[in-house]
Amino acid sequence: MSKNQHLSLETCYSKDISPFKSVIMSSQEARFINEQANLGFIKLAEKPTTIAIQKFKDGKLEIIKEEATS
Repeated sequence: MSKNQHLSLETCYSKDISPFKSVIMSSQEARFINEQANLGFIKLAEKPTTIAIQKFKDGKLEIIKEEATS
């Protein structure tokens, strides 16, 4: 496994995000990247998962919290 494909607990906690949420965020981003590649909008040099994990490590992914409607 490449170093770029590893998401450590320290990385998650340093960004104040649980490891479980980190995996969900990265997987959603990887699906989005893969969809964009399949539609021909982008060309991939790496696997979508690797790109998504690197984006998470670089702080390019955000959590958008929805307000509860009651």
